[in-house]
Amino acid sequence: ASGDWVSPRLNGLLYFEKPALQYWATAIGFELFGANAFAARLWPGLTSAAAVLALWLVAHARLGARAGAIAACALGSSVWWIANGHFLNLDMGLAFFTTLALLGFWHAQRDGASPGQTRAGMWVAWGAMACAVLSKGLIGALLPGAVLAIWSVLARDLGVWRRMHWGSGLAIFFAIAAPWFVVVSARNPDFARFFFVHEHFER
Repeated sequence: ASGDWVSPRLNGLLYFEKPALQYWATAIGFELFGANAFAARLWPGLTSAAAVLALWLVAHARLGARAGAIAACALGSSVWWIANGHFLNLDMGLAFFTTLALLGFWHAQRDGASPGQTRAGMWVAWGAMACAVLSKGLIGALLPGAVLAIWSVLARDLGVWRRMHWGSGLAIFFAIAAPWFVVVSARNPDFARFFFVHEHFER
């Protein structure tokens, strides 16, 4: 309504509690389908379905057709997953991108993966973490990072940290995640402290 795609607003007031990715997606939905409940819930619905599809594709490739079908049916029939696909909140977008990040990591770090497959899988993981951060904040990188740390300890495989493609991966991450944070901070001097300190660490 304001024409400002950088600084989110709620009822006309600046709203810096969460990043802007889903707000952009919702605004695009309104442009395509009008300001209605379907358009408002389109992003959670699409990301809910996309996560099931991504899980099926990777599990099918890694473990076979039966395992892929079981994994997709288990997630796609989970009551809370279905419900979140209908709620108009930020959780499903975050869940999709963190799922995609972990699937990318799983594909990249599997036994027998070629260097190209490892690189491609890690690039997907880094890009998905960036989109997760743009969906709901630093938790988008913290959750996959915590899973990776715990997994590497339990699996006794610290070599995974050498196969993360840190240089290109961080470049992808910051190329996707950083521009909005830089621009919104430049336009709103109070944003950085409120978002990073108040909304994350003080809470």
